[in-house]
Amino acid sequence: MSSRMLLKNLFLEGLEQCSPHRAIREVLEINGNEIKVGDKQYSIGNRPVYLFAVGKAAVPMYEQASEILGDHITKSLVITSDQEAAGLCEADEVIAGSHPLPDEQSLEAGNSAVDFMESIPSHAITITLISGGTSSLLSFPAEGVSVDDLAGLYKLLNNSGATIHDINTVRKHCSKVKGGQLLRYLDPNITLIDLVISDVPDDELSIVGSGPTIPDWSSFQDAYHVLLEYDLWEAAPESVRTHIEKGIRGEVVETVTPEEAPIKKHQSEIISSASKLADKIADLASQKGWKVTVADEPFNEDVEEVARSVVDKILPAADQDNPQRAEPALFIFWGESTVQVTGDGKGGRNQELALRGALKIAGYENITWLSAGTDGIDGPTDAAGAIVDGTTIAKARAKNIDPQSYLSDNDSHHFHEQMDTLLKTGPTGNNLMDVVMILCR
Repeated sequence: MSSRMLLKNLFLEGLEQCSPHRAIREVLEINGNEIKVGDKQYSIGNRPVYLFAVGKAAVPMYEQASEILGDHITKSLVITSDQEAAGLCEADEVIAGSHPLPDEQSLEAGNSAVDFMESIPSHAITITLISGGTSSLLSFPAEGVSVDDLAGLYKLLNNSGATIHDINTVRKHCSKVKGGQLLRYLDPNITLIDLVISDVPDDELSIVGSGPTIPDWSSFQDAYHVLLEYDLWEAAPESVRTHIEKGIRGEVVETVTPEEAPIKKHQSEIISSASKLADKIADLASQKGWKVTVADEPFNEDVEEVARSVVDKILPAADQDNPQRAEPALFIFWGESTVQVTGDGKGGRNQELALRGALKIAGYENITWLSAGTDGIDGPTDAAGAIVDGTTIAKARAKNIDPQSYLSDNDSHHFHEQMDTLLKTGPTGNNLMDVVMILCR
């Protein structure tokens, strides 16, 4: 089997092993008249159970939770980015919002979420299932900020090269539901359980989906400094600047801090993450007899810095004349790179990372490089990422295709399209950041 197919199959098998269905099954169960979540148990009695799922993995998370909880569920709301999955989902209410930029459907989803939370009685158990994509799908803009202005702000942030921590700091402060603010619509006497699939470095709960139910320490001043740091303040919509200025002056309430958190019976758990996926892929590769190295920490730098760092780690093992390397060596990295978009091309951070990687491994015919988004969608394209090897650049130049010109225009998609190096999986129903897998044979 080719190295390309080996990597693709490992990637897909790892995703299956870390599917939202499995993640929910491992943490949630009914034990007699109790709901067990991890090591904690909650008596159901005659208490109603409300189920709220939002994000790219919302439908499969809901499906598994619904199968476990069964008739205990009183009411359910699902907000997803997958139109097809939305049509098949059997929750009481299902809304397909927009990603990566919010739209009117996202606004409808935000209003429905607020109505849903306000309808929950004080003695209820409420379970929220949160995954990446929530920031765009769940939209309830701050006073005076339109959904179009919000979409304009998101586009600026997404193209700026800012980290997800910085991006979501701003998003939280242009919303009435992010940064723990969804808690304000809940009765403080309920029992609240958050089950979260992480798509952010360091698995910080308050950053996943901009933390609608997770208290937050960031401030309007922090949001202002993020926009200044990335030279976005003047470019941001006027309504956004006006709102943040009001917040700095104390005329608008801050996000919900941990000290203010109104709900005392509140459990929040990360149930799946990119590090868990990396470890699962490593286990699968080890079973093949491969030598496997997994990164100790996530990457979260500019895409060029990530490519350089990866190459520095793999080249010593990729020496084609090394007689000591008898078995294939697999390197696994995980995280989320940043890209400052200055061109007019089409692509995503994984396709650009793969192209930059191809340039750095050119001539090493025994190296194959996969970069992929675990949601199956890289940027505004139908690809999850790309798979390249040490011959990709030579083949491109033989076709008079200049890889550097595609990088300069942020047009990695059309480079990979011509080279038949795109990785297409379709939406995976999962979202665990990005994975880079390097195979040296």
